[in-house]
Amino acid sequence: MSTTILMPKLGMTMKEGTIIEWYKEVGDPVEKGEHVLMISSEKLNQDIEAPISGVLLTKNANVDDELKVGEVIGIIGGEKENVSVENQKVETPASTGVTTSEKTDVINDRAPVKEMKNDSDRIFITPLARRMAIKENLDIHAINGTGGYGRITKLDIQRVLENGLDYQVEELREQSTQVETFDSTAIGEGLSPIRKAIARNMRKSLAQTAQITLHRKVNADRLIEFQKTLRKEAEASQSTIKLTVTTLLARATVLALQELKKMNSIYQNGKLQEFDEVHLGIATSLDDGLLVPVIKNAHQKTLGHLAKDLVEITEKARNGKANQEILTGSSFTITNLGASGIEYFTPILNPPETGILGVGAFQDELILTDQGEVKSVKKIPLSITVDHQIIDGATAAEFLNILIKYIESPYLLVL
Repeated sequence: MSTTILMPKLGMTMKEGTIIEWYKEVGDPVEKGEHVLMISSEKLNQDIEAPISGVLLTKNANVDDELKVGEVIGIIGGEKENVSVENQKVETPASTGVTTSEKTDVINDRAPVKEMKNDSDRIFITPLARRMAIKENLDIHAINGTGGYGRITKLDIQRVLENGLDYQVEELREQSTQVETFDSTAIGEGLSPIRKAIARNMRKSLAQTAQITLHRKVNADRLIEFQKTLRKEAEASQSTIKLTVTTLLARATVLALQELKKMNSIYQNGKLQEFDEVHLGIATSLDDGLLVPVIKNAHQKTLGHLAKDLVEITEKARNGKANQEILTGSSFTITNLGASGIEYFTPILNPPETGILGVGAFQDELILTDQGEVKSVKKIPLSITVDHQIIDGATAAEFLNILIKYIESPYLLVL
């Protein structure tokens, strides 16, 4: 009995995956649990295992092809089985309502709308939808895609067959002479899979949000002294926990988010969701890109546990061992460029989050005390970017004020 290999859904926001490498060729034997191919999602690369032992009978996609979640990648079965993708009835997740491999009858009494353009492969479209469009001689440039990244799906083709094209061909021609449209399919072209995913996510972030960034410095002297005290106590008790300033800032951020829940939110599919739980993303640089591993339920962590989790998730991200569970589900993100000597910068939102905090390098400044004396202090530059559709500047400023309260009164972090 043959079994299909499906494009898995590795996270809540994943809509499609890209084939990176096939480890097996058609006719090769495979063992259950053996790696058959590698795919790339929005966040990471993932090996796909054989669901059963047998022979790889078919491949439904080549390297660099993109398939929607739930579509058939290949089929494994007995050596003498004769199967094809068309007779494999596979339902995608209920949210899409699409059957990925149903046969589509040709409607012969429908006149061709327009000859397909040669550059149609520059449009986001699923393989099944492309085949349907070719059969019906539909101009995919005149179809509005409703899938991920504006991808044209089977449902879009069916809608057009029933109701007509979404755009008039004459309108498209007129618009093409007036304005140069942005081609989202070219984003990240020629880059590595992870850089391509980053490029798409960042461009999508800027295109779908109204981002505003506020900057402010905070006196970190008491936070630094507090950190030194805790480290001495930890060493005296022979604890292996190393409480860094980053850990303390993470804890301060968690407490600030619990006080101002508007900042602990995501806006997705037309719905705004505020969270009681804080799932804290930590932007982590890699040799070839950036990942955001997540500390789940960070509000329930002590400083010690928070420190351990920070080390664990960032090491997994840098060593290529982070799975989709670690890389998804964040409600707010911190990105720290202090080690690079950067003071202020403009963090880009990690969609669908509505806020991201940037932390810069310590700055030595001279201040005048209440006693009229000049004193040198260390300050941390903070940069908060928010989606102005959801968060006003006053709310972002309020969040910084709450965060600064915890930084300047660090013993609040353990109360």
